[in-house]
Amino acid sequence: MRIGVIACDIMQRELEKVLGGAAEVTVKIYLEYALHTEPQKLKELIKEKINAMRDDVDVVLLGYGFCKSLEGIEKELDIPIVMAQCEDCISILLTPEGRAREIEKEAGTYFLSPGWAEFGTEMLIKELHLDRVRKYGKDPYQVAKTLFTNYKRGLYIDTGVGDNDHYTSRSEEFCKDFNLTLERTVGTTSLLEEMFSECKRIAASEKQSS
Repeated sequence: MRIGVIACDIMQRELEKVLGGAAEVTVKIYLEYALHTEPQKLKELIKEKINAMRDDVDVVLLGYGFCKSLEGIEKELDIPIVMAQCEDCISILLTPEGRAREIEKEAGTYFLSPGWAEFGTEMLIKELHLDRVRKYGKDPYQVAKTLFTNYKRGLYIDTGVGDNDHYTSRSEEFCKDFNLTLERTVGTTSLLEEMFSECKRIAASEKQSS
């Protein structure tokens, strides 16, 4: 059984927890965070990486949500792809229903999984494409603060990857910088676990038929 993994490094902590060093995972690639800000570029890069590994694996676990461009990507490739059928990594870690409940509580919620908490303001600047303001002599951080007025709370998601003190501290720093109230909730890796189980089922089937 040969399973390939391609994922955003935002999801690395949760995926490593689920994969647990499994021998079935023969190729593993974590791509740089915030590539979803250029959706078509992200899609083409993922297709390139999958095509490069297709002769070495039986199935690919894609550690992304739709991220504005990936819905239906599995139909464009001739190797089995297992991916979450939801919008993004926050929906994967909270479930779509859990995310919707949190938005209903407070529409102005900025979600902070361990990966999002770790990259913090750097991630936000990339998301808003604010690096470009430097050429006009402006500070991306200060511009971000002026644009961040619709958010009221930061929600840290404990996904069970450990080092919560560190990630909570990073979340507190972010919320202080952007004047958000920090709250906490518990996430889940159950969807990732289901995806990995499906990959193992497909890989085993491919092995039997070869």
